[in-house]
Amino acid sequence: MFRRSSSNAFKPYALRSGKPQRRVPGWLIWLLIGIILGIGGIIFVQQNYMPPRLSAQESARITQHMAQVQLVLRNTQQQLEEATQDIQRREAERQEMATELEEARAALAPLQQDLLLLLEALPPDPRGGNLQIRAGRFYNENDALDYHVVLTADGNNRFNGSVQFAVEGRYPSGRVGTVELDPLPLQMNRFDNVHGQVPLPDGMRARQITIRVLDSSGRQQAMRVINTRN
Repeated sequence: MFRRSSSNAFKPYALRSGKPQRRVPGWLIWLLIGIILGIGGIIFVQQNYMPPRLSAQESARITQHMAQVQLVLRNTQQQLEEATQDIQRREAERQEMATELEEARAALAPLQQDLLLLLEALPPDPRGGNLQIRAGRFYNENDALDYHVVLTADGNNRFNGSVQFAVEGRYPSGRVGTVELDPLPLQMNRFDNVHGQVPLPDGMRARQITIRVLDSSGRQQAMRVINTRN
């Protein structure tokens, strides 16, 4: 009389038969949440604590300024390299000059010894003294007097003074006279060669010269009379 119902009876989800459905892993959910929070934090920090983003025009201006700075740096580096090369060149020249100076000193040493020997061979000043007029040579050269005087001094003290010539001679008219020429400055140590030319007044032709050596106070330190050679 009663027919069995063909509808399926209710079964809970956990008791249902068939292939189970996949669930999303929990770690993936937390990873996605962390990424979202991280992006949000970056946006928050950038908007609230970091400087505002530059516009395209500002970025172009900064790029241009950086290019100019780099150009200045390159020019400065080039100038620095050129200055370094110049310093190295000057240092090489200085070392070369120092070597040449040492060679010149080495070559001069025997000449100085020869000169001292020649000075010793010169006859002494007849009047003696610490400062002596060892030799003198005078020539008439046109309207001038050509002179060369050799002086020596004892000790190592530097002498500062002057040399004065009193010239006795004859004028074209036949008149004889004496003129004192302007003093010549003198600075010497052990010896000195005083030489040069000095004009004579009114066509005078010198015959005899009186040499006087004066110190800085005008006191006479040496005197000698020498005749001209022509």
